[in-house]
Parts: sequence; C-alpha cells; structure tokens
Amino acid sequence: MNSKKILFVFSCLLIVNTVIAQDLKFFKDLKSKNVSSDSSIEWTQFGPGMSGNNKCAFWHPTDANVLFISPNMGNSYVSYDRGYTYQTVLNADAPGVKIGNRGPEKFSSLDFSRQTPDFGFSTDLKTTGIFVTNNKGKTWSKQISSQSAFGKSKMSCITVDPKNENIWYVGAGLMRYTGRILFTQSKPHGTFIDKNSQGKIWKSINKGETWKLINKGLHTKAEVETIIVDPTDSKTVYVSTNYGFYKSKNGGKSWKLKSNGLDTDVIRSFVMHHDSKTNKITLYIVAAITWKANGKTIEDNTGGIFKSIDNGESWTKINGDLALDMRQFEKNKSIKKSYYHVVAHYFGIKDKEAQSKYPELSSSITPRYTQITVDPSDVNNLYLINMYSNASRNNFIPGSMWRSKDGGKHWYITFRNGKNWNKGGDLQYWKKRNNPIGTNVEILYLHDWINRDRYERKACNYAKFNVEGTILHTQLAKISLMSYDKGDTWVDVDDVRTGSSFNSYIGAGNSNVPGHGFYQDKRFPGSVFCSAGENSLWVTNKDKSPLRPNRQAATNNKILKDEASLSCYAIHPKDSTIHYALFFRQAHRGDLMRSTNSGKTWVKHGTPIPKWNIKAHSGDQSVHQLNLIIDSEQPDNMYFCVPKSTRNMEYVGDTVTGFGVHKSTDGGFTWIESNKGLPKTLDVSTIKFDPKNNNVLYATVQNRNGGLYKSIDKAKHWVRVKSTDEISGEFGINDIHFAIDGKVYITSGYKNADKNQGGLWVSDNGFQTWNKLFDYPWVNRVEVARYDSKTILISTLPNKKIGYLNPGTYLSKDSGETWIKINKGNGQSDRINDIAIDYFTPGKYYVSTYGSGFYVAKDFRIYKEN
Repeated sequence: MNSKKILFVFSCLLIVNTVIAQDLKFFKDLKSKNVSSDSSIEWTQFGPGMSGNNKCAFWHPTDANVLFISPNMGNSYVSYDRGYTYQTVLNADAPGVKIGNRGPEKFSSLDFSRQTPDFGFSTDLKTTGIFVTNNKGKTWSKQISSQSAFGKSKMSCITVDPKNENIWYVGAGLMRYTGRILFTQSKPHGTFIDKNSQGKIWKSINKGETWKLINKGLHTKAEVETIIVDPTDSKTVYVSTNYGFYKSKNGGKSWKLKSNGLDTDVIRSFVMHHDSKTNKITLYIVAAITWKANGKTIEDNTGGIFKSIDNGESWTKINGDLALDMRQFEKNKSIKKSYYHVVAHYFGIKDKEAQSKYPELSSSITPRYTQITVDPSDVNNLYLINMYSNASRNNFIPGSMWRSKDGGKHWYITFRNGKNWNKGGDLQYWKKRNNPIGTNVEILYLHDWINRDRYERKACNYAKFNVEGTILHTQLAKISLMSYDKGDTWVDVDDVRTGSSFNSYIGAGNSNVPGHGFYQDKRFPGSVFCSAGENSLWVTNKDKSPLRPNRQAATNNKILKDEASLSCYAIHPKDSTIHYALFFRQAHRGDLMRSTNSGKTWVKHGTPIPKWNIKAHSGDQSVHQLNLIIDSEQPDNMYFCVPKSTRNMEYVGDTVTGFGVHKSTDGGFTWIESNKGLPKTLDVSTIKFDPKNNNVLYATVQNRNGGLYKSIDKAKHWVRVKSTDEISGEFGINDIHFAIDGKVYITSGYKNADKNQGGLWVSDNGFQTWNKLFDYPWVNRVEVARYDSKTILISTLPNKKIGYLNPGTYLSKDSGETWIKINKGNGQSDRINDIAIDYFTPGKYYVSTYGSGFYVAKDFRIYKEN
C-alpha cells in the first residue's frame, strides 16, 4: 500500500469513530427482536379530539360503555367510558405498520363472545387476516393460524354464534369500504372490488383456531357486507352481499338466495332486531337505489329500504315518504351542483352533459343511502345514512341522517345543521313533510361549522347505538357526536373547553390530526407551537380541567377562515408580534401568511410556492414546507426547505413540486430557489443556521446521493461536508442539530439501508470527526435539551432490512452513553415526523405523528412544571 492510500485510510479513521458507548447488546436487540419501552414514561395526546374523518365505529355487543373507532389516518382507539376518553389499541412497541402486526389499523367489523365478553375478533380494512383480543379490545394480536386459510382475501366482517363462542363466521370483500366503493349504472355491483375476496365465507368451530371455506350456493363474485347468526336458532345464518341476500339453515353448509320482494341484488347494509322478550326477529336492509331517465329528468328505478318479518324469506319495501322533490332546491347552487355531479357519475357522463340532458330537477327521487340502523330497544325506530361527502359521486345533498319512528312509514331528517333549517323559503317544504326544523347540533372546537352553509356540506358517516340503546353515535366528517335522546339533539364530546380562552381545549385522546411539527421560541415560555394538517395551529398552555385531569391543554388559532393545513410556523426574531405561517395544502397553499398582532389577524405576505394544479379525487397532492428560519441579525433573510420524499418522513403524501431550499431577502415578499451545489434530487430534509454565524447554513439531503451540505454565503452556493461522506453513504443525512454546549449531531439511514448503516452521530470538534452514539438503520430526528446538553431525544423510522423492528422514540440523559425506548401510549410511534424537548420544563417531551396528532410525555424523575 502506498503512502497516499495509508494517509487516506488513517484520515477516515480519524473522521468517523464507530465505537458506541452503550452495551452493544442493546443495539443488537433493536435489530433482531421487539424491545419493550421503559414503563416510567408514557405519551398522552393533546390538541383537538378527533378532528379527522372516521367511517369505522363499533360498540361492544354486551358492554354499553365500550366503543371502538378507527379514524382514517391509521388510528384505532377504544373508549371504556362511552366515548368520553380513548386510548390506542395499537401496540406501540410492535414493528412498523407495514407488517400489519400492531393491531387492527382500520376496524371493518368486530364481535365478542356472549359467554366471555373479553374474548373477541376483528377484521381490518387495511390488512389481511383477523385480530383477536382477550382483554375486551385493549390490545389485539393477529391470528397467525388463520392466514393460510384466508390467503390474500380481505376480510370484511366477522360474527360469533351468540349461543356458542366456539363458532365464528368471517366473510370476504370490500363492501364496507364505504368511502371508496361507488355504484354506477354500468357497474351496479360496485367499482371497488377485489377478485381475491369474492364468493368466500369461512367458519370456525374452535374459537378461530382453524377455518373452513363454506361458500356452496354463493354467487362466485359476491363480496360480503354483513353476516348475522340468528340468536334464536344457531343453524340459521344470514348474509348480505353485492350479489344478493343469502340464508343458510344448516350453519353455513349451503346458502340460498332470498330475493322474494326485492327488486335488486346489491345489498349495501343489513341489520337485525331481536326482541328478547318475544324472541321475534326483524331484518332490515338497504338495497342499492338505482335511477332511470324519464324525458328531461330522472326518477327512482329499483332499490330502497326493505323489511322482513319471516326470517328473510320475503321482503317488503318501506321507503315510505323518503323521496325528495328536488325542484324545491332549484335556486340552491350547492345542492344543484351535488345533484348533477352524482347523476353524471351514475350515468357515466360529464356534469354539464347531465345538466343539459336532464334540465328538470326530479320531482321525486330517493337518495342512495349507505347504512341502516335499528334501535335495539325499539324495532320501529330506524335510521338511515346518506354519506354524500365521502362518496360524493354516490350521493347528493341534503339530509345526511334520516329517522323513522314508525317502522318506515314516515321518514324525516334527524341531523340538521345549516341556515335553511332556521329560516328561508325551504321551511315550508320541510313542514309539509312533517320534518322537524331548526339546527339541533352543538359543536365545540369547530363551532364555526354550525350553520356555516345553507345545508351542511359534510355528511354523517354512520349511526351506531350502544347495546342499551341509550347512546346514538355518529361522525360528521371530522367531528364525533353523541345523541342521548335518540337523535333529537347532538353534542360534541371530543373536546372539553378550559378556562383561559374560548378556544382552549383538552381532547378526548382520539385524534386523527396530521401532525406537522413543532416550533418553540425563548420569548414564549409554556408555549409550543404545533402545526397541524387541516386543523391549523395549536399552542400549548397551562390550563387544567377536572373533567380530564392530567391532560395537556392547547389553544387553537385558525389563522385562516377556511380549512387550512399549516406546514410550519415562525416568529420574527426582533419583533415578537410578527408571526409567519406556511401551508402545505388547502386554503392559501404555498403562500406565506403574516400577522403583525401576535397572530390575531393575518394577511398574505408572499407566495414562495406558486399554486400547483390539483387533480380531483387524487389524494392530498401537497407541498410540505419545513424549517422556516429567520436571520436574527438581518431578519429580511428567510429560508425554508421542501423535501421530496415526504411520505417516507411520515407526512401526508409525497411533495409534488418546489423541492430544495427557498430564500427571501426582503422579509418574505419575494422568494427564489437557492439550490446551487445541491444534488439534483433536492430532497432537502432540514436547514439550519450555524449558531455562531448566520451567513453560514447547513442543509441535510436525504435518500439517494444525499449528504450534509454547507453554505458560507447565505445559501447562494452549497458544498458537501466531506467529513460526513462515510456516514451519509448512499442514503444521505436526515437531520442536524446544534447543542448549546457546541456539539453537533446528525442522523442518517433510510428505509432500505443495511442494518449496519444509519444512526446518530456527534462531533465535538467542529465537524472534523464524528462518534456514533446510536446504532440503528434509520434515525430521523434529533433534539438536545437546552437546559441540559446531556439529554438527547431521537426518533427512528421502520427499516425494511431489520423487519421494521423498533421504530419510535429513544431518550438518553447521559450524552448518549445509555438509551431507553419510550413508545408507551403512542399508537403511531412508528410514524413520527417531528420531536421536541420543552425549552423550559425539564423532563417534558413532544412528538408529532403522521395521523394521531401530538403527544406529550413527562419524565417524573426530573419533571418540574415552571
């Protein structure tokens, strides 16, 4: 070896020291098995309750206090106090969600033994297979033994024989994917189907240990919606599918189509009422409503609401007076737009063509209901759901929840929100229909939704009674609501208001908020500014509430009148009344908003990311702007970065444009991209000032060809920091942090990195050499406490090469010599996009998650509230 090669090898050894202080066994375990979290530190949610869409809710069949929900951002929760507070059911220490073993990510059904009410099964819309619980749903584990029987089929529903906990039935299909499945004239059986899940029902006679396919007589393309075992006769089993209603009289050995009285075979929803005193069985179904053209308008063709009182042998239509006279709403632009959009999709034409082809609004047309519910304490008390906002091409406005007190003779809208329920020309129409009038909904955090429209633009997703029939639960888009009087009035219990301000709340622990990171400022002790998708800004405060003790309160600042997704936040370094906000989607996306009165009012200040095109029905299509930083000496200099691979960073969707570093030299009025010298990928994940010189900036570039880059001329030019080349490898650098003691920390690794790549590194000599403190193939974020530079918090993300094991948060209080895992209480511990250590309160930590909002944890060994 010549002298140059010897010098090169020696210099590499000086630059990177891979000796790790902690016992190597800890890191070996992290890469090879599930490691349990330290039980002394637990995460609790804060910010708004729910505040995101939820179409999955199920009460326990025998315990009226227990409610399960699965909001659509990858959460599943259980409440043991009738929906007042919740906890996650997901295993915080399990491998990443892609494995499917954390628990049911999206309940599609569940049932519990009537003999042993702690024992139950659930199906999951997100993964194959089924989950089992033995503690009334507190935790769930995937039943591995059933996987070979079910294969790649998606399980839609599961039910138990109420007389025998050994006997279970499970059906396959996507019929419960109510937000995605559409029904058109050309595809009457549904547009969202799964060929692996057709014509399949299984039965177990040994508590789910083994399963047998029992599909004799089923249509080969049938996808199952609901299975119910007759509580009076275990041999009788009923099944609703998108190819008809079936009945078995021999415990599922064979099935027979029961269509007498039905005029269509697409069954959207099925419920049973059992009168325990008389043993009388009553069945109700929603059969998909179809329409037909009639000259210049359209009218009902087939389908509707049906009832059977002879165990499904025959059916009677009970549409009653459901049909609407749409001519009443001729002058309502939003209703007309909704109506023609649905009509156009149903007939396979464009909206304008539908309006020209059928210019006369229908004088009698029935909405296409998605669900029926029967009151367990009253067989004639029925509810229908018209979910017109989530499957907006299926259903039109108005009337999202209907009720009949007389078994379907007379129907009326029982969930009412909107100006036209209180005044205007429509009131006479509703009175003639014997429909109650007046808004009957109370909302807390989103109180501005009350009567914001003539008729509420968002729909209820379901109506579900607890087993006693004392609580009726629904979800209005982002708001979970309860009725304690059978639907006459509705109240919001997701949040409780605290004392310091009208907009200060403590949530129920059921958040579905897309968290988007934290901002702290030394001038604002006690305030952590939390950016949120669809829910703007939340700021922590010191409020308490006896209704939800020991929970963190936070104040909402909407910033904008319309719904908005806050990307990042910053405050002027020389004037604490000047605040800035950037938005990644929805209202003012790509704009920089500015307040000169501490966030009370806002105006558009600049547009760093010009408006990008949004394709309808195609996801979020965001631009995630991170790390808005302002030069403390020359505040007209402002910077932020836009990563490309934001989905992998656990933000909602990949960024679609504007990658790299953005700079303003006039206080945010105008912006330029400042990427000269950066790799072409422009996947810039972090940008920071050098704490000693604001002319010097550092940018981390993640993923392929990434690394750590430095600018000494205010981001005009960038050069690679050579000392980190061996650390970045082929997957770049993810984060950089400057500690108050002068040390610099960087993180590396990625989802496909080798198990020995990635980690946390520290330099105590100005970037010259690096020591590895944490050995894990994908370390994302790092923070060091301002009050104690020995306290380090990091977050890791799931890595494929180690089987997605042990993602989450890790804490060291001895400069990285030893570490503990702290995931307890955080169901999305594998989906963290930001972390923070409270500037002022020792032992107080924060995480921001992909879809369950924000969490706070307290280490009571050192915690002391200021």
